[in-house]
Amino acid sequence: MLAATVTTARNGCAWVPAINSNTIPARLPHKKELGTWVPLTSDMEVLQMNGELDTDRLQKWLGEIGDDEKPFDGESDVNIGAEESEARTLIIKLLRVYRKLTVNTGDCPPATALDVYHHIDTGDSAPIMQKRRRQAQTEDESVDNNVVKMLGAGVIEEGNGAWGFPVVLVRKKDGEVRFCVDYRALNKVTKKDVYPLPRIDETLEALGGSLLFTTLDLRAGYWQILVAPEDRDKTAFTTKRGLYRFVRMLFGLTNVPSTFQRMMNSRPQGPFSTDAFFGRMRAKRTHDVLIG
Repeated sequence: MLAATVTTARNGCAWVPAINSNTIPARLPHKKELGTWVPLTSDMEVLQMNGELDTDRLQKWLGEIGDDEKPFDGESDVNIGAEESEARTLIIKLLRVYRKLTVNTGDCPPATALDVYHHIDTGDSAPIMQKRRRQAQTEDESVDNNVVKMLGAGVIEEGNGAWGFPVVLVRKKDGEVRFCVDYRALNKVTKKDVYPLPRIDETLEALGGSLLFTTLDLRAGYWQILVAPEDRDKTAFTTKRGLYRFVRMLFGLTNVPSTFQRMMNSRPQGPFSTDAFFGRMRAKRTHDVLIG
């Protein structure tokens, strides 16, 4: 099999890595088609290095391409298994150099999917307003803290519409409390978006032959998509402090997996698009990405 690789053709020839996974020698017939060529996009940077990339050379290279002195948020939590010495140091340096590709755990990423909006089509349904549920004092404080955080991040804004739904705090297995809104009544009157989601079995089959895999859990993936302005009142929720509505897409609404998958499928994926599959690698979480 041939691995996906970046190479340069010279005098009509190019080197590509080939692997024989069997114990029996394999023969490649002359002029047999083995793969396809895809030109690199102009925005892709290729770092060329000749010879073996040893540790000293890697250390020097990382130091030359960016700042690797300032720690990043969550650095102490980086765990690469048993290799907790020199290998971990290299990983930390690499993450520090490319810190701009990640976001601090307390930050809200920008709404980058500006051409995709989440719509809530309720047809001729009348506005729904449900009473706020009574909560313990500690729960009210948790709700207030979440509201302040989301207001500051631009995830929500104050509302004044005719829709409103109660807040629900869900305690996860690790003890952390997740801020949720009970949208069951809204979901019942929302027209369903049947945009197809990827099948896990087809995704895994298509990854056959890949040698390296990367899994990415997008930071606040749903929050990177805006709710359509005309539908934001429908996302309103009530607290002791008032009425608020969501500016960014959130969990709990029907059709959000379809909206997110539509956005993922519309992104430019470069020359390796056939090897990149975006699917529900965990239950109901389309913001987990598997690349092979």
